[in-house]
Amino acid sequence: MGTACHTERRAFLKALTTTTAALAVGACGGASDSTSAAASASGPPNVPATNLPPVWVTVPTITFTQGVASSVSIAAYVTDPNGDPLTITKNAAALPAGVTFDAAGKRFVYSGAGAAASTTGHVLTADDGKP
Repeated sequence: MGTACHTERRAFLKALTTTTAALAVGACGGASDSTSAAASASGPPNVPATNLPPVWVTVPTITFTQGVASSVSIAAYVTDPNGDPLTITKNAAALPAGVTFDAAGKRFVYSGAGAAASTTGHVLTADDGKP
């Protein structure tokens, strides 16, 4: 599945494929290694470091057991090299019955209700609120 990254906003996208049985996530955008992040963050004294975009790491397949309420945090899979707080949003694509995205908690929540189903076209965006 392909997604386009909009690099001008410092907001980077996560493409999701979900089911009540599994949630698979792929990423694009952000710094890909610590060398490029460290080089960009250094600067002369008393000059603020360049704002770097949020960085996603590979999210492993997440599974929910049908009939068992649970939640899975995605907060550990995205960081901001500058330490800025991140807002994570999900696009309007519908999740399977029983699954919701809790933006404030940065997690997917499964109520335990709903049969196994799959959907595609889900996108998560991490934004540090800076240009």
